[in-house]
Amino acid sequence: MSKEKLKKEASPKTYLITSEQLMDIMRYLMTRPYGEVVNIMNSLSKLSPLDPRISAEFVKQGESNDGKERR
Repeated sequence: MSKEKLKKEASPKTYLITSEQLMDIMRYLMTRPYGEVVNIMNSLSKLSPLDPRISAEFVKQGESNDGKERR
């Protein structure tokens, strides 16, 4: 495999999620047995907010209309 392809596969995707969506997910997870959801709830609680100087629209501009990232 080429170095570029390996680099692309190794880097995880990044998603934007609103606080409302996050709370909906957390509320749902709280209805499930603790042992099943404790790890994911901990991961979700560690999400860092987007810097207020950067809008979500700016981040979305990195994508074209077909959903692929621009290079």
